[in-house]
Amino acid sequence: MNKLLKPPLAVAVAGLVLLNPAATGVAASNQKILETGDNNTSLASHQYALKSDYFKINIDENTGGVFQLSNPSDSYGTNYVMNPDNRPQFNINDSRWVGDMVFNVKKASGSATSITTSLSDDSRKVSTTDDGDVRVSYNGNSGNVNGIKGFALTETYSLAGSNSNQFNWTINIKNTSAEPLEFQDIGFPLLMNSWWDGGNQTGIYEQNVARHSFVAEDGSYIYWQRPNGVGPYLVMIPQNGTSLEFKDKARTGEGPFGEKDPSWEGVVEYYIHSNNVAPARTSQNKAGAYLPSTSLTLPAGKEKTYRFQFRWAKNYSDLRNILYDAGIVDTVSYPGMVIPNDQKATLAVRAKGGINRVVGEREQGKKIKVKRKGKRNGYQIYELTFTTPGVNYITVDYGKGKKSVLQYYSTKPIEKLIEANTQFIVNNQQSRNTDRGYEGAFLQWDMSQKRQVTRQDYPKISNLNWMTGGSDDLGLSPAVFLSEKNVEEPDQKQIDSLDYYLKHFIWSYLQTQTDASGNRTYRVYHWYDGTDGSAPRTNDGLATWRVMNYPHVWNTYYNMYRIAEKYPQIKTELSADQYLMKAYNTMEAYFLHPNVGTLDDASRKMGSMGEMTMPDIVSALKKEGHTAQADEIEAHIRAKAMSMLSRQYPFSSEMSIDTTAFETVYTLAKKYGDDTMADKVTKASLSARGMQPLWYFYGSDNRHMGESWWNLGYETQLGAWQQQDYLYNYVSTNDKEFDEIMRSTYGAYLAGWANINVGQISSDPANYGAASWIYQSEKGAGEGAWGFMPMLNGWWAFSGESALGFWGGLKTASVDVVNDRIIGLYAYGGNVRVGKGVYVITPKDGVRTRLVLYNKNKFAVELDKAKYTKTVISKNLKDIRIDLEDVMGGKYSPEITLRNLPVGKYDVFAGNRKVKEITANGQKMTLSLKKLSGDTVIEIKAVR
Repeated sequence: MNKLLKPPLAVAVAGLVLLNPAATGVAASNQKILETGDNNTSLASHQYALKSDYFKINIDENTGGVFQLSNPSDSYGTNYVMNPDNRPQFNINDSRWVGDMVFNVKKASGSATSITTSLSDDSRKVSTTDDGDVRVSYNGNSGNVNGIKGFALTETYSLAGSNSNQFNWTINIKNTSAEPLEFQDIGFPLLMNSWWDGGNQTGIYEQNVARHSFVAEDGSYIYWQRPNGVGPYLVMIPQNGTSLEFKDKARTGEGPFGEKDPSWEGVVEYYIHSNNVAPARTSQNKAGAYLPSTSLTLPAGKEKTYRFQFRWAKNYSDLRNILYDAGIVDTVSYPGMVIPNDQKATLAVRAKGGINRVVGEREQGKKIKVKRKGKRNGYQIYELTFTTPGVNYITVDYGKGKKSVLQYYSTKPIEKLIEANTQFIVNNQQSRNTDRGYEGAFLQWDMSQKRQVTRQDYPKISNLNWMTGGSDDLGLSPAVFLSEKNVEEPDQKQIDSLDYYLKHFIWSYLQTQTDASGNRTYRVYHWYDGTDGSAPRTNDGLATWRVMNYPHVWNTYYNMYRIAEKYPQIKTELSADQYLMKAYNTMEAYFLHPNVGTLDDASRKMGSMGEMTMPDIVSALKKEGHTAQADEIEAHIRAKAMSMLSRQYPFSSEMSIDTTAFETVYTLAKKYGDDTMADKVTKASLSARGMQPLWYFYGSDNRHMGESWWNLGYETQLGAWQQQDYLYNYVSTNDKEFDEIMRSTYGAYLAGWANINVGQISSDPANYGAASWIYQSEKGAGEGAWGFMPMLNGWWAFSGESALGFWGGLKTASVDVVNDRIIGLYAYGGNVRVGKGVYVITPKDGVRTRLVLYNKNKFAVELDKAKYTKTVISKNLKDIRIDLEDVMGGKYSPEITLRNLPVGKYDVFAGNRKVKEITANGQKMTLSLKKLSGDTVIEIKAVR
């Protein structure tokens, strides 16, 4: 390591070596300081510091690494980077601190060599310039075989902009050899503060940061947020002449910076040039790298400079403005980045240098129709039509020869996806092996083998037997999704399948435990503790430790209650009340018999997926006259709320950072009037989702260890439900972030449906309608790079927990009409056009039972026991026409719930026949219609 290098023009002040501002011409608010240690660290090394009202930057003299990157006005004092103090295990000779760089360099006369700054200690010099900037330079030839030689590298760190609100990183490379050098790779690690310590939730949500990156050539950018979602966000932006083309990460077993589940994603490296690393890391992937790989050739004596800028964004709107101001394309896509092919995408783009054109991918016979729709509010507007399923690229040409590459994903209409998957679950995933304990269970489907995943027959990799018994989220969530779909649109065959599942697998296997008196406890047996050919161990508490299973079971019972109650013409095994009481007893067991061991007292102190229905089931119990049972469950819920809402960050689960508790916390906060917690959980939910124009990041839930891991998991759509409910109940449409939250929410709702295969994941007819568990964007070198899951070009081949997300999707589905600040009147999940004083709305959300006019005081319509094909609503909301679709055949009695209908008296017509007179008070009201036949036009007209 180098000896201490003292900067020039220095005077000693209180143990620091402080540059004289007058001598250097540097403003006092932009002082450059050489410090011993740092107020936020106990490091013994010397550090150079750049300070302003916006940035505190420390560069370590011994390593050249950035050891402090924070905002002095940030009340949390978060350091966005790792250093030897907060992560000592990374303090090794071949380090990967922020500021380190990696190269692959080939001489014209020889082979290529991997080179890193971390192994170039003998040629490193850290100093300050006359302007007060910090310079890390590498000159001469390092004696290390992988040290810098044949070229000089100078990294300069400086503050610039208004009041020094920008932090600049300049990288200059000069060929000092006598022959041309080809830089096949030029990359840099970003070792940000993202080690998730599961025992410290406050530390995770306030001191760690989560990354959202967009690698798209000139239009690339990266931003980091605390998981609590509270700004500011740190934004990294390439400057003119600099672009990003590839991202890589260290995987499990790949050295000291490799992935360490569940705490560490692995170091992530970004590449300006990647001609060597991209093919090496993607050679076995079918898709490979999605951007062209390039290299830099420097003749002898020539040099090249690259520049990056860091800035702070207050919120999502400010983030867009910063991208635009820095010369990056600001991109907004409606209704998201996953586009059903019965809808068109609306793309709004703006760039400081102007938008030249938007071009659709032409390779492999893909046809993308791009239609320019003019300019609005500073954005160029384009309409995109996708005809090829799967990934579709859009290139935005802007400025002087710049481009940004966007990734869309095209699917079939949502309604067809829902039907394809529910039919597939019934026809292919239900076990009918009467000699097995899992008879009737909905087992996982493996697209790689085109068969069920059973305990007797499953891929023998990495102990996957725990996934094979038909329980847990993997086996229980298909029934929840299937039953929810049948609440909206009943199908006798599917309902028979659900009854078979409940009768044989749940009631005759998972819930057979009894107490000392021989009464059922309603505890849900944990399948992994026994064998499939025998009954479960009925009195072993350890056999029921995983309480996260319970909500899936009670929600299936509850949905069967709803089906039996709504559709008397449907045949069910039990009565509506019997299903409801089984739901109650399962909920009671959940609270009375919490986890044993791994997750102690989880049912009473931890969120489980599916608890959004708890208030609804209490209401149903009261409605059916079960007051004592309702009061009992209400008391359990209240006690849980007191426990969870009293904690600062009540989101922990089995994983160090998770989003599965968001739904529960939001439900409890809303029920008990904790608006502060409702705000907090929504900010956290938003921060776990990207806004980059990549289909697997835009709205996707990125939990666990980072964005490289689980994309499009079930929380993508479960979180969309919670965010949408928050939009309706808490956020004014005048709020400056309303549009951003809506984009994230609907983008999430759409993104989850991409997991259903209709030929775009697997072309084999045997897999048509099957689902993938998640998409893993960091695919690795091979289809099984992570070793525990067969993969199909990034898609996990097992269906896994996907149905839980689809259930959340059904709960979220709605047509949301807004007056967007960029494009004006727009319908998420449908088409809207303006007629003579009316809105004409056609639903394409996949469910067709909910409609909200956010542009009209959040006027809302919700249907029960019917769907709609079109609505015509007058702008004054005094005349409403709803074209109902009969979902059963024969006589039916639908209900129409209206919210925020203007005060007044209304006549109700079915067909041309007046059937009711109603009085609206401006709040919620439900209109019951009796014995309609077939598709019917309903009109609600104000009495004039």
